[in-house]
Amino acid sequence: MVRKLPADTPMSEIVRDPRMRADVQKAVDHANQAVSRAESIRAFTLVEGEFTEDNGLLTPSMKVKRQAAMAAYAQQIEALYAAGR
Repeated sequence: MVRKLPADTPMSEIVRDPRMRADVQKAVDHANQAVSRAESIRAFTLVEGEFTEDNGLLTPSMKVKRQAAMAAYAQQIEALYAAGR
């Protein structure tokens, strides 16, 4: 991960840092090796917010609440699909 940024670097800067995106891309590439093309991650975006139970994005068992996440990040999700068209 991006280790040279100061600990107090705002998340808004971290998610836009090309080194962070490259690190996440490496993890995605590694994960994609274990799944079929249909199951693979082909596009992603980094978001500023956290996924927590308190903000309603996770269940008590730490599963993503898909409807809540889709509502919270609707613009980012739409942008991913628009970029692929």
